[in-house]
Amino acid sequence: MPQYNLKNTNTIEENYSLGLLPQRNNPDFWYQDTSCRSNLSNFQISSENRRILNKTDDFCSKVIDLKDFIFSHQIQKEIFSWVKELGWDFPISSTKLIFTNHIFNRLYIWTNDKGQTVAYSVCYFSKNISHIAYVFYNPQYCHGNLPIRLVLQTIIDSHEKGLGFCYLGRFSNETGYYKRNMPGFEYFSSNNWVKYDK
Repeated sequence: MPQYNLKNTNTIEENYSLGLLPQRNNPDFWYQDTSCRSNLSNFQISSENRRILNKTDDFCSKVIDLKDFIFSHQIQKEIFSWVKELGWDFPISSTKLIFTNHIFNRLYIWTNDKGQTVAYSVCYFSKNISHIAYVFYNPQYCHGNLPIRLVLQTIIDSHEKGLGFCYLGRFSNETGYYKRNMPGFEYFSSNNWVKYDK
């Protein structure tokens, strides 16, 4: 996939509006892929969205400024073990960078009904947009509804904050296909944002 160094040409919001996504290993580099987003002016919770919310009501989240999060050695080990078990190609050096020295500025910390941390969502929020950029979760939930809830909750919160768009990362039949059911879903194609034709 092509990369573009847009540090000195566009704002972060402009990059997102052009369908670009930030590269995980270098905050100055952005790449072109099939980006997708929720257009929050078309926000509407569907019956499928409500089903996800109901199925995951035993999880709760808190949101903190990412700069206030202590990315300890213990948390690194936990996330590394999750990534390894899930079979993701995501080196711990990349994980450390997005938690400590990237454009991202918000963190959702998810816990189960026993108070155990089960997931993290690394996000970018501005006064106009948001981006749920990376999620990490305990592999025991990989076939459940929690991973989808992580995305849906960010969209709901973004709408409640009055933002215009919540960017959702990549979308294809192989990557993030579930995102097509998100409120106000659009994807970037041929230099335009288009609605998904279900």
